[in-house]
Amino acid sequence: KDRPGIVAGVTKILFEQGCNLEDSAMSRLGGEFAMMLVFSASPRLPYQALERAFKPLAHRFRLTIHLKVLTPDEASPHVRGTPHLISVYGADRPGLVFRTSALLARAGVNITDVSTHRTQPVKGGMTKPLYLMVLEIELPPRLTARRLEQRLRRLAKKLGVDVNLRSAEADVL
Repeated sequence: KDRPGIVAGVTKILFEQGCNLEDSAMSRLGGEFAMMLVFSASPRLPYQALERAFKPLAHRFRLTIHLKVLTPDEASPHVRGTPHLISVYGADRPGLVFRTSALLARAGVNITDVSTHRTQPVKGGMTKPLYLMVLEIELPPRLTARRLEQRLRRLAKKLGVDVNLRSAEADVL
């Protein structure tokens, strides 16, 4: 369950164990808080010692913690194309994520991140919730942004949503 102190607790343990946080994704999903972290640790730090260090925190916050040792190859992203962002916005309806991701899969586009948000209808206001989806993708060299945008626009028309594709190469973290 989401509550203050989870990020501080997890990162304190990593700091105390001499680990370095290299990549992360953390978000509240519904009322739950989820984290995925990639961190480096000294080869002299036993895996079991790290597991033991997390046990009190897991108990205190009722967390499920899964540790997995990654090879250097697994820990490094494999860039398969140029980074782009896709935003999809419109009335909420079933299938928006599926239809969009299926189109991208057929085109050989790798999705590297997806974030979605559904608004709540306001009493006396809008009748349908709105849906926003932002996808970070890697555009493969054989597919132009213009061609992908044409495909996305055809899908958007069928789904009754707005879609935007833009390069993310100049974006700064």
